[in-house]
Amino acid sequence: SLEETGGGLRAAGDFVLLSCRGYGFRFAIPSVRWYRQAAGGTPEWVSYISYNSSVITFVQSVQGRANASRDNSQSESSLFLSALQPQDSARYYCATYPHTETGKASEL
Repeated sequence: SLEETGGGLRAAGDFVLLSCRGYGFRFAIPSVRWYRQAAGGTPEWVSYISYNSSVITFVQSVQGRANASRDNSQSESSLFLSALQPQDSARYYCATYPHTETGKASEL
């Protein structure tokens, strides 16, 4: 399973750090993806982190404002967003592939 922490009410221009911790499986094996879903919208991919962090990519709308990392020794991944904009308001969640674990969303 996956568990998110972080989120909450933020003002425009602020920053947020979201974390995702894995339990019950080998976190170091799968890639990690972050998604978000605005109210009434469809899920949008936000970030991808390869198993060893050698490849980290972001959706264009957060490029230059985002950073993502993972610590396999702690079974944890983090997503940092700065200069928050109204369109960043959404429920954020992480997922692993190929294990298809999906965490409970953090709201922003």
